[in-house]
Amino acid sequence: MAQHRGLAGQSIALIAVFAGLIAASTLVPEITLVGGVPLTLQTFAIVLSGLVLGAWRALAAVTLYLILGFAGLPIFANGAAGLAVLTGPTGGYLIGFMLAAVVLGASASALARAGILARRGVAAAALIGVGLLSLPAVYMVGVPWLAWRTGMTIMPVGCSGLTDPDCVSAVTVGVIPFLVGDLIKVVLAGLVAATIHRAYPGLLGSARAVVAASCDGAEDKAAAATA
Repeated sequence: MAQHRGLAGQSIALIAVFAGLIAASTLVPEITLVGGVPLTLQTFAIVLSGLVLGAWRALAAVTLYLILGFAGLPIFANGAAGLAVLTGPTGGYLIGFMLAAVVLGASASALARAGILARRGVAAAALIGVGLLSLPAVYMVGVPWLAWRTGMTIMPVGCSGLTDPDCVSAVTVGVIPFLVGDLIKVVLAGLVAATIHRAYPGLLGSARAVVAASCDGAEDKAAAATA
């Protein structure tokens, strides 16, 4: 029982730490790369949470971050806060963060069950590959939401290409300028996550243990009640 409480306490601590990491990532000033590509750390923190924590703990960390932001803490991008952010043009990206956390967390747990994370030579590459799933997960919600709230079309119409400076659409505004930076952050998050799993190989397994412990505890109480 003490071990079960320890695992639950570890999960709560990890959720709080990664929620704080996501919040802190928005405080770092935006970096502009060569070519004018903007780079922020928020996506990095979201991806890292999914790759390290697994599905339910990553979702809990992102949800806690969102709740704090909706409650008024200025921890969204550019110091924004409140429910107005959710109803604004970028609100879909916040929902996409939750979807990405679940997708990445479930995929990382599958890698752990397959023993891939224990293989030093391929763990980082596998986690980077999984991290790439965050891009469609976030964009598939964020881009249509952006189009809906701004009145833009999702894809450019009547343009010579996506990079045409005269094109204005949800994709050219909400995806193209950030895509290179997002790819860089996925690679960095995969490398960091591989290092963390190498140092703490039981992280994803402990989440399953907490669920199993809860089920065992429920069964023990039921058995005691009927005895």
